[in-house]
Amino acid sequence: MKKVILTAILLSFIMVYANGQTDKRHFSYTAYAGTGISMSQPSRTPFTGQLIAHYHINQRFVIGAGSGLSVYEKLLIPLYASAQFNIIKPRKLTPYLECNIGGSFATSKKANGGFYLSPSVGAQFSISRKLKMNFTLGYELQELERLKKYTDQYFHTEFKEELSHHSITLKIGLTY
Repeated sequence: MKKVILTAILLSFIMVYANGQTDKRHFSYTAYAGTGISMSQPSRTPFTGQLIAHYHINQRFVIGAGSGLSVYEKLLIPLYASAQFNIIKPRKLTPYLECNIGGSFATSKKANGGFYLSPSVGAQFSISRKLKMNFTLGYELQELERLKKYTDQYFHTEFKEELSHHSITLKIGLTY
């Protein structure tokens, strides 16, 4: 039994070492900057900046984790899981589907982040062997809870306002 386990471990190390000698990259990083068209009230044009670390499972499927900044009326820091599926095998121009899901944190003391969802469709243009440019069109749902004050000469109150921002997003990025 010990010989079987030792042989399995030895074969695993040989496979990992042999796979490491190929030119396949298993990790990549994507930096995005983008804006959008707001579809909710109160209407705010969002700005997003994101950085995603990817692990390539195979040529067509990529998973990862990301974070960044989302600016609506408050600054939010989303933290999410990412999945990307290349519609065709990677070429000079590769279309893909991507979905980011997670939550966000607010930087203001009088606000809380919430649920974050961002499915998109995009195209990846290969600039060089290690550098690719991404263009995406997608949808973004960003929930936010904030404390509002209302004051006039007769009435003073504070209340919790729950907002759900919906927007069509346009992003451009670099994958390296």
